[in-house]
Amino acid sequence: MLIVHIVRGRGACVSVAFRTVVRSANAGDRDRLERMMDTYMTVQGNLTADPVGRTTANGAAVVNFRVASNSRRFDRDSGEFRDGDPLYIGVTCWRGLAGNVLASLRKGDSVVVFGKFLMRTYEAKEGGQRTTYEIDAISVGPDLSRWPADLRRPSRAPAEVAEVAEVAEVAEAPPVAVESAA
Repeated sequence: MLIVHIVRGRGACVSVAFRTVVRSANAGDRDRLERMMDTYMTVQGNLTADPVGRTTANGAAVVNFRVASNSRRFDRDSGEFRDGDPLYIGVTCWRGLAGNVLASLRKGDSVVVFGKFLMRTYEAKEGGQRTTYEIDAISVGPDLSRWPADLRRPSRAPAEVAEVAEVAEVAEAPPVAVESAA
């Protein structure tokens, strides 16, 4: 785990934790090795707008949203808390996570996002190159240090419920005596 402190003007500081996953390089699989060397990031902040969902040509669900995060420091001279400069970062969620985010989160919600940290460079319409940073989310959840959340577990299909009941009946059945022929 590497913690980077980004200093922004007048001593304001944003802490970002990076975790690079490193395993044995003897795997021989180049794609696997590249995935192992990815940089992962956890960000805690608030949604700046409602998540926007769409479906790709392949049928995969995708949701995009932005998170604003800023440091908060206590100023001893004034006896008050002061906000630092905000960090705005885009987040992309795929498939099942995308559907859950779209159904659960709204503008202003406090969240914790964990995922792969990406940097993209593109040509701006006005000319010149621009760089944007984003997170390809692996996990997104409410920040429970700021507000409580009611969890809803998915309901099981009737066939699954019947199967679970049968397993429970077998587990509760009394043991059967078995005689040996010896």
